[in-house]
Formats: sequence, C-alpha cells, structure tokens
Amino acid sequence: MQSAFEFLLGNLDREYFFREIYQREVYLFKGASTKFKHIFALNDLNRLLNFMPLNYPQVRVTDHHNTIHKYDLITDQDRYANNVNNEINGEKLMRAIARGGTMVIDRIQVHVPALEDFIDSLKEELGSRIAANAYYSSHRQLGVNPHFDRHDVFAIQIHGSKRWFFRKDQHILSQPMRRQTTPPIDDVRTGWDSVLVEQGDVFYCPRGIWHFTQTEEETSAHIALGLYPMTLKDWLTDQEKKLSVAELLEQYVQDLRGHDPQILIQKLKQLTELLQENACQTEQPKITLRPHLKLD
Repeated sequence: MQSAFEFLLGNLDREYFFREIYQREVYLFKGASTKFKHIFALNDLNRLLNFMPLNYPQVRVTDHHNTIHKYDLITDQDRYANNVNNEINGEKLMRAIARGGTMVIDRIQVHVPALEDFIDSLKEELGSRIAANAYYSSHRQLGVNPHFDRHDVFAIQIHGSKRWFFRKDQHILSQPMRRQTTPPIDDVRTGWDSVLVEQGDVFYCPRGIWHFTQTEEETSAHIALGLYPMTLKDWLTDQEKKLSVAELLEQYVQDLRGHDPQILIQKLKQLTELLQENACQTEQPKITLRPHLKLD
C-alpha cells in the first residue's frame, strides 16, 4: 500500500529524493489534475469561506510588498470597546484579493478532515512537525514578496496554476531575513529560474532558497506544507527535561569567592559526555497530533 509521502512524491523514488534532492534542489512533481481532489479542492475552499469563522490573523491577505492592514479586512467595530475586533468582512476580503492580494489561511487542515488525516500520516512517516497554510491568488498577480524560508516546503497545487521563481543567493540562514539583502527583480527576472506549477503538481522548495510567485492567465490555489524536523536546539531543549541533564545544569560553576574556569570546564566535560551518551540512544521523534474531543 502506498504511503502518504510516496503519494506526494508520485513516481519519484523515495530514497533518490532524500539522496539527491532533499535540502539541495527545487523539484517539480507532475501529477494528474485530479490527484488531490479527494483531499482538498477549490470547492472545499469556497465552503470554508462561507461556513467557517473568518478571523484575523488566521485569515489574512498579503501582497507583493506587505501584509494588508487588519482594518482593511475586518468588520471594524468600536475598537475602543471591550470586544474582540478581528472578524473578517467578506466584501473587504474579496476586494483585497481583486486588487492583487493573496489570501492566506493558516492551519487550514483543522477544518478539513481528509486533509488533516493526510497531514497526520505525513507527520508519522517523516517524524516531523508539519504546518499547512492555504493560498489563493487572482490571475496576473505577483504573490508574496521575495523571501526564503527556514523550513522545507511542499506546495500542492489544488486549483489553476502558479509560476514559482527561485534562485540561490548569498545569505545567512540562521539570521533574520530583514537584515539581509533581497535579490533584485527586474522586468525580465534576470538571475531567477522559474517553473509553472499546474493543478495536481507538487513543487518542492528547500529551506534557504529565495523565491516568489506569480499567476499568469489562471487563478491559483495551493496548500503549502512546511516541514519542521527537530533542530539541534529542539533536541537540547528536550534533553533539559531529563532529570540527569537538569541536575547537572543546576550545579554551580562558581562559589562565593569568585569564578574558577576549571570548575566550568569540568562541568562542561560532564555535560558533553552525558549528551553524547543520550545521543546514542534510539528514540522515536515526539510527534503530537491535534487532540480530538469525542462524545459517547
């Protein structure tokens, strides 16, 4: 039986993907236009817009320059009254999209059982946290401004088409993007490669790759799956919860008479040996699925 991740990859061999492509190169997985219809389609998106609570910032609109201001999207009540002032106004939402904005819905899977089941299967197979956001853009519009993500992305095209522009450029992945120079975009997209992602396709964009999108003659709806495997920081935070590590971290490295570097070096050696021992132990990644309430 085909796994959820194998279904996502299509005809590409899983081992080849991790050996040659993962966190190295962008890749387009071609698929039939009906491939994801049983998981999520444009009709599902329209149903959510009409029947789910539309609240800012879970639902928002961004354009090629910045996020559309909250008060250009919500039903503006008395902002000085004691109320939650975040209800999206449907008419304002449609106007913002028509003017060139891209609608974003965070964690869309919590409203779509088939999509959530698919993502939960991916989480368990890959041992990774996964965030799922939906994007909708009108035709002949630029998407979110050029940026790079610190996580890998699988973009599932569920309606229409969208052209993805991408390039490798000098930047420091561990530093905020706002502190770094954004690659320029001219009219002919000099220095940028591109690929047209059509309905049923999946586009893989590794972490750290600069990219932006543009719709052509069709409107576009896609779901971006962001993969968040455990980082070294995550692992160290998890180790701190263990009693043996916590007790060692709690120990003093200086006394009231002053700082002794030899004491610090000794404790660091003990901590390093303990962490190395823990790293050799086989542990399954801790993947937490969304809890569901159940009435008998």
